[in-house]
Amino acid sequence: MARRQRSSEPEGPNPYQVLGISTLATLEEVTASYRALAQQFHPDRHVDSPEPVRRQAERRMREVNQAFLALKKGAWLAPTVDSPIPTTSAPNPEAVRAARQRAYRAAREHTAQARAAQASRVQAKKSVPPGQARPTSKDRAAGRIVFGLGQAIYTNELTCRGCTSVQQLPPGWQDRLRDTGFSCSVCGRLILSA
Repeated sequence: MARRQRSSEPEGPNPYQVLGISTLATLEEVTASYRALAQQFHPDRHVDSPEPVRRQAERRMREVNQAFLALKKGAWLAPTVDSPIPTTSAPNPEAVRAARQRAYRAAREHTAQARAAQASRVQAKKSVPPGQARPTSKDRAAGRIVFGLGQAIYTNELTCRGCTSVQQLPPGWQDRLRDTGFSCSVCGRLILSA
């Protein structure tokens, strides 16, 4: 019994042609094209159509589905930046070293930014005890719509919609509301601004 050899090229019609897209299309573009064609050829849209039109739409829908599955599985996808491209020569050592240095510098900058952000969050948490609303400058609160002013006037406290903690407003908060907003001391979300 003769065995069939697997070819390196996927079988069937070219899915890029079926979906009407470039071979350099991203997965998002593939999905967008699939959705547009699926809406056009879906059998539910051709219920009242003549039999030949209905059969043609069903056939095209099958082709579109098969093309989308082939591209989604990655059988036809073009190599991306992340996938290695085979080369016949060794990479340039200088280029490799420069790329590693750039990556290392970028990682160090990212780490420094993350540490600074963490330090500012820790400092903010230490400055206001949990459960006490933290005053924030009005420029941070600008352009935001925040609910709960009625609850704040009645009880001098607000429930954060982000973490559901109850926040006590400081004495005299109504007088400061014109130039100050108030944030949750637990999650940092803006809870009151006018």
